[in-house]
Amino acid sequence: MGFFYSIISSAAFGLIPLFTLPLMHGGVSGPSALFYRFAIATVVLGLVLAVRGERFSARGIDLCKLAGMSFMYTMAALLFFWGFKHMPSGVVATLQFTYPVMVMLIMIVFYHERFSWITALSILLAIAGVYLLCGGSDGDMGGASTLAVALLLLSALCNAVYITTIYAARIPNMSGLVMTFYVLAFGAVISGANALLADSFQPLHSWWELLLATLLAVVTAVISNLTLILAVQRIGSTLTSILGVMEPVTAVVVGILVFSEPFSMSLVAGVAFIAASVVLVMLGKQITAFFQRHKHA
Repeated sequence: MGFFYSIISSAAFGLIPLFTLPLMHGGVSGPSALFYRFAIATVVLGLVLAVRGERFSARGIDLCKLAGMSFMYTMAALLFFWGFKHMPSGVVATLQFTYPVMVMLIMIVFYHERFSWITALSILLAIAGVYLLCGGSDGDMGGASTLAVALLLLSALCNAVYITTIYAARIPNMSGLVMTFYVLAFGAVISGANALLADSFQPLHSWWELLLATLLAVVTAVISNLTLILAVQRIGSTLTSILGVMEPVTAVVVGILVFSEPFSMSLVAGVAFIAASVVLVMLGKQITAFFQRHKHA
């Protein structure tokens, strides 16, 4: 069941383009779609927590930490949604999936984790994957494409900072679901304010748009987070993270089958290289231990 929950979690997050692109094609701006995702998810997750009997109480200092974490998470999501306007959704999801490599680099630079050949190889694989997604030997990197790639890598960096902040914040006596609730709630406030200040806030005009926004929130925020926690409880964080490769794979498949996005061997190779880079990061300790055992044998 742990493997099942993990696959459901990563695949659910990979379905973001399935619900977001129809909203954006219908005229709903990316910031507005993100606000609805956060707001509806906050309400649904709040109801789930109330049914579970979870406590919502939190110290002021912890709320400040959660607000800062949510800012980085919301920035990552805003840039992620922005990417849908400029690149195929599968490429957007794959570039954003470089965040585990960035988490590793942040941990090395700021928390003094050891640099190893696995780190170097994973970075090279990630760079090769990004190069292939950007056109490879065709050199299709000019103008807007270069800017789009840079901003999507910034999105991944924001997500990496958010994840490492969770590690650094050390908020005691608060479950992962309650923490997620506050992150989503602050995200709704931040994304809503951004949409209003940018004069891009748009109300939903039909039941169809409301259904898409609700599915976007429930499937890609609530279900993905619930199943993530269930997976970690059963098989641990490492295996759960490895199975996260289903996220960009799902997004690529949806983009090709549903939205007729371009398919090429460069795309397949780029996704494979980035997925391999992330898997290498997640299995780094096990690989090192394996070689050390055989070296001493």
